[in-house]
Amino acid sequence: MDSPHPEPATQDRRTRGRVIAGFTLALAISFGAFVLISAFSSAGVVFGSVWFLAFLPAYLCALICYVGDPDGTKPARFYGSVPLIFGAIVIVGSIAILREGVICLIMLAPLWLLFGWLGAIVMRRMRNQPVDPNTFRSTLIFLPLFSAGLESQLPVTHDQVTLTREIVIRARPDEIWPYAVSIPHIAASEGRWTFTQNVLGLPRPRATTITARRKGGVRTAWWGDRINFEERITHWEPGRRLGWAFAFRNTTLQDYTDKHISPDGEFLKIDTGDYVLTPLADGTTRLTLRTNYIAKTHVNPYAALWGEILLGDIQNNVLAIIRQRAEARHLDANLR
Repeated sequence: MDSPHPEPATQDRRTRGRVIAGFTLALAISFGAFVLISAFSSAGVVFGSVWFLAFLPAYLCALICYVGDPDGTKPARFYGSVPLIFGAIVIVGSIAILREGVICLIMLAPLWLLFGWLGAIVMRRMRNQPVDPNTFRSTLIFLPLFSAGLESQLPVTHDQVTLTREIVIRARPDEIWPYAVSIPHIAASEGRWTFTQNVLGLPRPRATTITARRKGGVRTAWWGDRINFEERITHWEPGRRLGWAFAFRNTTLQDYTDKHISPDGEFLKIDTGDYVLTPLADGTTRLTLRTNYIAKTHVNPYAALWGEILLGDIQNNVLAIIRQRAEARHLDANLR
C-alpha cells in the first residue's frame, strides 16, 4: 500500500526543484528587464531609478522565496541566503555574459543586497498572514508595472554637487603651477594608493597635455591606454587659478565605467572643475581641486556618496602626483 506522504528523497528533489525554478524565473525576469531598459535611449535614468535599485531586487528575492518555499516551512536562513546567492549569480553573470563594468556592479551591489533582504523578510512574514492566494499572485504579477509607472510620474531633481579635495605642498605657487597645467608623462608609480584605482581597477592618469597656455586652450587628460577626455580652459590666472569645462567627445570613460551612464547624459553631467592655489604663511601652498557635477536621479544622495568615494579618489591621486612633482622641483632648486 502506497504511503500518503512522499519519500524523503523525493521530497528533497521537489524542494530543490522549486528553489531552482524560483532562481531561474527571477534571473529570466531580471535579464528581460535589462534588455528592455537597454533598448531605450533614456536607459541611464532607469538604471538610476528607485525601481531598478530598490524595488526590483526586493521583488525578485521575494519571488524566489515564494516559489522556493510554497508551504512557508523553510527556516529563516533560507530567506537570508536567497539575496546573497541571487546577488552573486547576477554579478558573475553580468561580468561574464553582459560585460558590465566592475565599478557599476560595485555601486549596485549594496542596494541590491539590502533591498533583496528586505523583500525576503517581507515575504517570510506574509506567509503567516491570512491572504487570499489568488489576490496575492495577482499582486506579484502587477506590482512591478504599477511601481514603475508610479515612479515615472515623479519629477527628477537636479542636484548640483561640488566635490572638493585639497593638499598642502611644500613649494611656491609658481613651482606648482606648471604641473597643475599639464604633465606630458606620468609614471605608473606616481601618485598614491586609492580604492578606485588599485582595487576597482580604474586606469591611472598617464598624461595631461594642453594645446595653448591661455583661456580657450584645451587640456586633454589621458588615463591608461584608452580613456581620454577634454577640459576646455575657462579661467587662466597663472599661479592662482585654473578653471575648465569638461567635454566628453567620445565614450572611452563611459565604456570603462558604465556603458549605460554617460558622464554628460540624462543621469549625470560632470560639468566644470578648477585648481586654486593659496600661499600659506609658512611658505607652503594649499592646492584645492574642485569638480562640479549635476546628479539627475531619484537617488541623488546615494549617487553623491559614490561620487565622494570614486571622484574623491581620483582627485586625491591627481593632487598627490602634483605634490610629488612640485616638491621634487622645489628641493632640487634649493640644492643648487
